[in-house]
Order: sequence, then structure tokens, then C-alpha cells
Amino acid sequence: MEENDQLPQSESRSAKKRDAKSIEQLARDLVELPDAELARLPVPSSLMQVLMQTRQTKGHGSRKRQLKFFAGLLRKDAEQTEELRAYVAGDHQSQRDENRLTHQLEQMREKLCAPDSRTAAFSEARELLPRLDVIELQRLLNGYRGADDKKNYRQIFRCLRAASDAGHEE
Repeated sequence: MEENDQLPQSESRSAKKRDAKSIEQLARDLVELPDAELARLPVPSSLMQVLMQTRQTKGHGSRKRQLKFFAGLLRKDAEQTEELRAYVAGDHQSQRDENRLTHQLEQMREKLCAPDSRTAAFSEARELLPRLDVIELQRLLNGYRGADDKKNYRQIFRCLRAASDAGHEE
């Protein structure tokens, strides 16, 4: 009886299947990454070749088989798999943060371009973006001529974006 208590507990069959499914999902996520993000992936060249081959596979059955092969390679190196999971999870979070920031800057631009809320929005922008080029923004706002003035509209956003980026670099 005491011998049974000392035997190491192996992972259950269901847990192994769940782990395999999660690695297959990771492989799918990696295959579906855009080219720009794919170039930044921290993977060895051998895995990158299989990943590229999987991306190029067209047929449903052959693509599924290739995905399982790629997932099998990922399963062999647990450390690499965890690194890729962290990259994919972190990258998606950074993309959401970037989108949120872009939307906030767009809303701020809308307020700045509306004549009735310009003063309040200008002081809010100065508060939120300490690196804001106030003189340049004031010049752009004075030159803004309404909804048809697309050039100044874009320039105002670029000014806000530059101030936001400068604030995050510090």
C-alpha cells in the first residue's frame, strides 16, 4: 500500500490530449500570423521552414496533416513552445493596446477639430501628452478648414501620434 503512494503520478490521458490540442491551436495561430509578425518570430530556421511550408500548403487534408506535423515538432521542444506561446499572447495584447491608443488619439483629434470642444480638448491633450509640440498643434488647428481639409486632419493625428510615441519611449 505504501509503495503505491510513492509511485510518481503520470499525466492523465485527458491532460495529454488537452496539451496536444493547445499545441495544435498554437501551430494554427502561428501559421495564420501576418508576414510582418512572422519575420519577428523567435524560432530556429528548421521550424521556420516547416512553418512556411505549412502556410503554403493548400489542400484541406494535406494542410491538416502538415499542421499536425508542425505541432508535433513544437511538442518536442517544450521551452520553444512556451516561448512561442508567450510571444503570440503578448503580441496580441500589444496589438490591442496599439489599437486602443490609436482610437483614443482619433477621438482626441475629433474633439480638437470640433470648434465647440477645441479649447477643452487642447488642454486635455496637453495634460495627457506632455511631449506634445503645442506650437505645431496650434498652427495645424488654426489652419484646419473643416471636413474637406484632409491634409491638416491627418497632420493633426500625426502630431498627436508623435507626442504619444515620444512619451512611451521615455
